[in-house]
Amino acid sequence: MTRWAAQTKGFPIVAALLLVAACGLGAQAPGTVPLAPALPKPTFEGTPIDVRSPHREAYRGDGVPPPPLLVPADTRLLSRGCAVTASDTRAKRLDLALVTDGDKQYSPSAYLELAPGVRWIQLDLGTNAEISAVCLWRERPEQCVYRDTVVRVSDDCAFGSGVTTLFNNDDDNSAGLGKGADKEYYEDHFGRRIAGRGVRARYVRITSGGNTSNPYNHFTEVEVYGR
Repeated sequence: MTRWAAQTKGFPIVAALLLVAACGLGAQAPGTVPLAPALPKPTFEGTPIDVRSPHREAYRGDGVPPPPLLVPADTRLLSRGCAVTASDTRAKRLDLALVTDGDKQYSPSAYLELAPGVRWIQLDLGTNAEISAVCLWRERPEQCVYRDTVVRVSDDCAFGSGVTTLFNNDDDNSAGLGKGADKEYYEDHFGRRIAGRGVRARYVRITSGGNTSNPYNHFTEVEVYGR
């Protein structure tokens, strides 16, 4: 028996786990907390459809929350009531305002619908900010997966320069914004929590290309957190 084995023989498992945590493996970074946005009630209840996609992430299970997203402890909501624009010129101002009004619960009159095809919405935070997370709610009565979801941020309102991509699950570049490595996912009442990684920007643009139920693009609520 080696000297190390003799010293660690019978070493409690709990102590070993504490040792791993002390080494920083799986430990929560100092000054961070799990993001905990308020959640709406579930809209869809039932067995998810079998979406044929080579890059869809595994279904977590009914009512199973997503993994925690850690953000700085002083993170706050930045987007409530901020101005929203869209690539669909037919979108009305009152409908665009639904995206940041704080109402995440699905109802036929509480979401923004954009025309078929690749469309985007854009939030103006009003000032350059350090972005910790972008959260999307697009749950509908029928289980669905939205295609070509791309989340980008910039200080340029036209997104012609200084653009950072936070999320991209367009695996074939059909939206023309580059091929993404992220996975498609089932929409649910937990929303999608996308890490902002502390990137500084004023504008947040979210692109989609329809969904597995119909060709339209929907947004019930978008929340941007940061400081």
